[in-house]
Amino acid sequence: MKSIKRIYIGFPLILIFLLIGCSKGIFLEDEIVKILESSEGKEYERVIDYDIKDDYIVVIYKSKKNEQLNIGFIKVNDGNWEIGIGGPELNGGDSFISDPLNVNVMVPNESGIKHVKVFGEYARQVKYSNEINYWISYTNKSPISLDVEYIQ
Repeated sequence: MKSIKRIYIGFPLILIFLLIGCSKGIFLEDEIVKILESSEGKEYERVIDYDIKDDYIVVIYKSKKNEQLNIGFIKVNDGNWEIGIGGPELNGGDSFISDPLNVNVMVPNESGIKHVKVFGEYARQVKYSNEINYWISYTNKSPISLDVEYIQ
């Protein structure tokens, strides 16, 4: 009898926690935007994508001032903006970052690229718009251009 009461009480509590947890993505993106706005000021344009890796949130965003993707790192532990650095130009280029994480962002110079491999592993494609289309991967070491394969 006691276990049935626990189920009746426990299940709604678990459901509430799941619903709150699902809505945190919206809150997280709002926090990312606030950090970018305070860091980049009026030059920040929009968040393209973000990933949670280790203790960091890796943010790909665009500024109004340049025609390239920017890569920023927000440390999850403190919520402080750790580092913000430029990325590849939107008309083509690669960016291999090794500090604080190995993040590889590739914007192919050629059209018709269907896949990108880094160290033989497929990178994840992010197609935000006709203007913004890139591949991203996280590796254990920083690649060189020969470690990246563009597949048509």
